[in-house]
Amino acid sequence: MVGLAACADSSNAPWFDPQTPTEDLPGSCQVDQDCPAPNLFFCDTARARCQAACRVREDCTAARRGAYRIPACDANPLGCQCDNSQCVEAMCSADAECAASGGVCREGRCAAAPDAARARACEVTPDVLVARVGAPVRFSVRAWEASGAALGVAESAVEWTAVDPEVVRREGAGATFVGVLPTREARALVRARVGGATCTARVRVLSADVPAGRLRVVVTDALTGRPVPEATVVVADALGVIQQEDETDAEGELLLGALTGEGSVSVFHADFGYLTVAHSGLSGPTDLRLPLRRDPEALRGGAVTSFEAVVAARPELHAGLAGLSAPDAVTDLRAPPLLAPVRREVFQVDGQARLVALPEGAYAALPDSTLRQTEVRARGLAGVCAPTGPEDTESEAATRRGACGVRTAWALGGDIPSSVLPRGVGGVVDVGPLLASRVPQVRSFSSSVVRDVRFSLAAPGAEQLVPVAHDVTTDKAMPLGFAFALRVPALPRFRGVFLDSVAVLGQAEVAGRGLVPLGLGFGVNTTPVDQNTDTQPGLGAPGLVAVRMAPTHHGLEGSPYLLLLSATPAAEEEGAEASSVLLHRGLATLPFDPRGSAPVAVAGPFLGVPEGARYATEGGARRWLRFVSAPALPEGALLRGVFTDGAGRRWTVLLDAARAVEGLRLPVPPAPFEDRTYLGDHLGSRAGLSMQALDARRTGRAEGEVLRLEDLLAARSVDLAGLDAAVVGWAALNSVWPRVRWVEPAEEGQSVPRGARLRVRVTSFRVGQDALAEGTVRLTFEGGQGCAGQVVEGTSVDTQGRGEVELPLPEACSGTEVRLTASLLDREGAALSPPTTRARTVTILP
Repeated sequence: MVGLAACADSSNAPWFDPQTPTEDLPGSCQVDQDCPAPNLFFCDTARARCQAACRVREDCTAARRGAYRIPACDANPLGCQCDNSQCVEAMCSADAECAASGGVCREGRCAAAPDAARARACEVTPDVLVARVGAPVRFSVRAWEASGAALGVAESAVEWTAVDPEVVRREGAGATFVGVLPTREARALVRARVGGATCTARVRVLSADVPAGRLRVVVTDALTGRPVPEATVVVADALGVIQQEDETDAEGELLLGALTGEGSVSVFHADFGYLTVAHSGLSGPTDLRLPLRRDPEALRGGAVTSFEAVVAARPELHAGLAGLSAPDAVTDLRAPPLLAPVRREVFQVDGQARLVALPEGAYAALPDSTLRQTEVRARGLAGVCAPTGPEDTESEAATRRGACGVRTAWALGGDIPSSVLPRGVGGVVDVGPLLASRVPQVRSFSSSVVRDVRFSLAAPGAEQLVPVAHDVTTDKAMPLGFAFALRVPALPRFRGVFLDSVAVLGQAEVAGRGLVPLGLGFGVNTTPVDQNTDTQPGLGAPGLVAVRMAPTHHGLEGSPYLLLLSATPAAEEEGAEASSVLLHRGLATLPFDPRGSAPVAVAGPFLGVPEGARYATEGGARRWLRFVSAPALPEGALLRGVFTDGAGRRWTVLLDAARAVEGLRLPVPPAPFEDRTYLGDHLGSRAGLSMQALDARRTGRAEGEVLRLEDLLAARSVDLAGLDAAVVGWAALNSVWPRVRWVEPAEEGQSVPRGARLRVRVTSFRVGQDALAEGTVRLTFEGGQGCAGQVVEGTSVDTQGRGEVELPLPEACSGTEVRLTASLLDREGAALSPPTTRARTVTILP
């Protein structure tokens, strides 16, 4: 915490003993000059007290401060940092920073290593695994005390052993094991001992060889490692015609005949998302490991937090974000939703109506106003259910049903000075960007985590949310004590315009729990709009983005850090449809460098947004997913298309970017499975299609060896279940259903001159006549004089990336109550299904 020193009062009497260092001396102050040694103190006018000041870190040392030294800085093995001109105790972010003092890093402080003897329960991750003979697998372990509190023991305190000879432990490699003999089913083969707790992992070891002329398919639950029995596996040829079909056994395994030519392998199960992977036939892999993800909408549950008690007494706008950890970095097919406004609400302040834009998972409260959004509901994804004891068998059954999960709850929050809020009646308080832009500049923001939140999942309407208590006030939560800068690579273009917003999420990759946000940063690209983010205060150069982040804490210690940079267009109420993301895993420790003198360099480039994907549902090209022209992507990149039907159920398709134009024909799902390439409505509408490009590397770093789809299918050191840990960059075009809205005339009933040029804005749909264009805008008329039967086509879009299309009024058309209808048409001139239209009634002046 900050060391405080008092200031002189108005008398001339001595007020301190110059030989006695102290943190809190008596007295008061009005200005800095009332304090002793103004270069070492400043006057906190809000409290009328002097506070330790600094310009550089050396100003916080005993050598510089002398009699005014700060005991807390002297006692801390890491000393103090100069943060926003105040001396604050330096924090640690990894055990290596505490090696000199003989301790480990816990709760951001160097301390003695926790006593492993206090462990009474533990859990190995992954707890169930399918491995191939000869393939190395690394495990991790979590431990708890008798009270249920997380116990962050050092890795050296864990004893790892192989239970049976089917696996062996690699010497000197900690928790890395290798399968040497095949097993028929998963058995407890790996054991961890932490103090008085013992836990095991069940491993099934597959033989390294597949019988000649056969194709082995093993289907597992991607988030639990459990086998998926009774999954229907289909082998189709290049035209999508099914050649083979069978079901997996109790271990999720199936032997089929080898593919004789190019085609695909698909897996269908009613409780999971479908999966189709392109296959090159006889030259392709014969041993496929195919993980499925459960349908996210079938069962629901999670956590709920009320921040009412936290914000009740705050003097400023108090806001933050909260949620549950995500199992990977690329589950969502769009930019991370934390900074995208999903709802707008009206509140009253100073007798005026204002708008607040709240991202998913945000809370906000403003004193002396009606803004009081203090409850956050977080959805949880199914995972491994925590057993209640050694005789508990129901937890395993619930895991296999997808009826529960364990995640880490997190929250980031703090006070935002009212001086930075937009002024005026029309000013919108956009909480997401406001948080991300202010967090790197103030120290009042904190992180709270609850490592193990257990929840159940039930059918929609019957779900129950687990209450989670967070406290993000600065005296009880973990400060975002690390301030540093990122050097952002050149921003990509989307439809000819540079992306103009960069959000940074500092996170921890927690084994078995997923990604836990610990910090934020935000940059914009508006002045000028070019390849760099704008220059930020205190950094002095374009392309640098300030970030503030907490260290791993409350049981997350030892988890690696990850920085996620998401470049998007400026978000509107329709949501950002395009994004490009970079993942930086190179931080062994967090830097403290608020001035950006040695910024963290994030390897690029950003991937280009994958435009031009088409899926034909009619004619001779039916069921053909392909690109009209090859997207500009690095060699070896993967393409992942995801269809989502009206019930939120998915069908994922994977293929190499090298065959983007060649594409893939999808098989018709065998009975009784529904075709998820359709929305499922009575109109026969096509399902939403989102396309993603992924750059995966074997080492998880940008300079690592490229992982192609064939490598992942054959599980050559990394399989599809581990894809997300290997991804270093991805880009997505999120296919929300196309929309059209009026820009000019802006209001219903507005008057416009004869022959005026009207404008509409189109989102999630490319208007034009080039190869990537998806269609046109058609304007039709009802009423008026000389308007009936007139049709205006709009095919050109503005060059500013706003998606605006001009539509000139016919010179002969005028009158009152003229109804204008703008509709989107496909490349063949047919209306979209379901139709996308927007009408406006106007008066056209004669």
